[in-house]
Amino acid sequence: MLIMKFVICRGDFAVEYAGELIEHSTAEERENKYAMDVSKGCYMYYFKTKGKHYCIDATVETGRYGRLVNHSRQTPNLMTKVIMNGKIPRLILVAKHDIEPGTELLYDYGDRSKESLAAHPWLAK
Repeated sequence: MLIMKFVICRGDFAVEYAGELIEHSTAEERENKYAMDVSKGCYMYYFKTKGKHYCIDATVETGRYGRLVNHSRQTPNLMTKVIMNGKIPRLILVAKHDIEPGTELLYDYGDRSKESLAAHPWLAK
């Protein structure tokens, strides 16, 4: 859980979802591997930009905060945005509206697959 300590205005950068940028096929292999180890979490964000599928794998603890932002389908206060650093895509979370200090940061993970909802019913909330 990540709690805001100062005001973030609508449209402002909040945090980067930082990790290793990997190809979609590599991400699926890693996700299956991570699922075998119940002591390890899985922090992967799949996205598409400029016609290519990518994944940011933030599973390895690096001290970066983006992977700690929780999900809310109904009341997200952040949204993801792809920005380009040269030819390399990066994911940032920006404020959907003004966010006051003491507010938990939330964004919609966007996963609506039947498999994911069966395994993680909280994704519907």
